[in-house]
Amino acid sequence: MRKYFERSQDFKADPTSILELINDFESYKRFLPGCLESKKLSAESDEVIRGLLVFGLLNQTYEFESANHIEGYTVKINQVSGPFSSFSASWSLTLLESGATNVLFQASFALPLYLQIFARQGVIDSMGERFVNAFATQISA
Repeated sequence: MRKYFERSQDFKADPTSILELINDFESYKRFLPGCLESKKLSAESDEVIRGLLVFGLLNQTYEFESANHIEGYTVKINQVSGPFSSFSASWSLTLLESGATNVLFQASFALPLYLQIFARQGVIDSMGERFVNAFATQISA
């Protein structure tokens, strides 16, 4: 069963600086909750960046390798390998007339059976909010 999370927020920051943060895998370990290790693996091109994140959750570690496809001010994220049966997400940035940027984060994923017990929507929403809030704090700094 697929699970979903979505959140939108406006920031007083330009889309280029927000895009740089989203694609800065090296910095994730400093601010993303539960992230033990983060690194950029390669840049296949200017439009595709691969990264590895290692998370600690419930006394286990989980490695998540992704490919980020950049199209203008949109980043589409697909799991290359990791704990999800499938995972895709996107960051969509829209410059507003006020000079602010609207940031829309959307994620869709399926978990293997042994992790589904923890996948109540309330837990997903709480974890999603913590992750997005961590990015929001960095953007606003």
